Amino acid sequence: MTFEILLPSENDAPEVASTHLVAMDANLLMHAQFPNAKSREFLGDYLRKDTLAHIADDDKGVLISRSTDTGKIASFIKWNVQRQRRPDDKDEHEHDEEIPECCRREYLDSYAELTKKARRNVLGDRAHYHVTYLCTHPEWSGQGAASGLLRSVLDKAAAAGVLVVLEATMNAVTFYERLGFEIRQELTMTLPPRGSNEPTEHYAERTMVWTQAEMP
Repeated sequence: MTFEILLPSENDAPEVASTHLVAMDANLLMHAQFPNAKSREFLGDYLRKDTLAHIADDDKGVLISRSTDTGKIASFIKWNVQRQRRPDDKDEHEHDEEIPECCRREYLDSYAELTKKARRNVLGDRAHYHVTYLCTHPEWSGQGAASGLLRSVLDKAAAAGVLVVLEATMNAVTFYERLGFEIRQELTMTLPPRGSNEPTEHYAERTMVWTQAEMP
């Protein structure tokens, strides 16, 4: 299986959004934040618009890995470019979003605050790339699509002389370690299981950082 890494066109945005939803379907956090069909419909539309923003914005980036056999998107990666902070700079999450009542705003806000504090603790004001999403369609899992995308972003970061930070789900920690990332902070939340409103389930991620010296 071979893949082509490229910048998506605006016409690819709906497929990027659908790939995200399929890839993250087993994720407890996504279902805590978007617990029903209506909220996931909102999420899909948001992800489509978010992809368009990443295509157009100089402070964001997105790449896709397309199967050369089928022409379908196998995986994608999105990142934000955080330059050296100045006192009046806004954080990534300091934007007004219209979140409908069908979504659970409390888990959106608490996760954003948790991860923002962790990145501040780990990186301070240093310039960096923040990988926000690296998602692979289950059909192409384990076939190298994601690692090719991540290596492309690491090459860009190395050329820019900046660090790379991301929040890794627990099942992906080993994957990132193989590509030179190190765990810098633990992230934990208590979330409702899928189909429930009662927060009883432990959820964990890890803040991980890559520096040029650690590149394999």
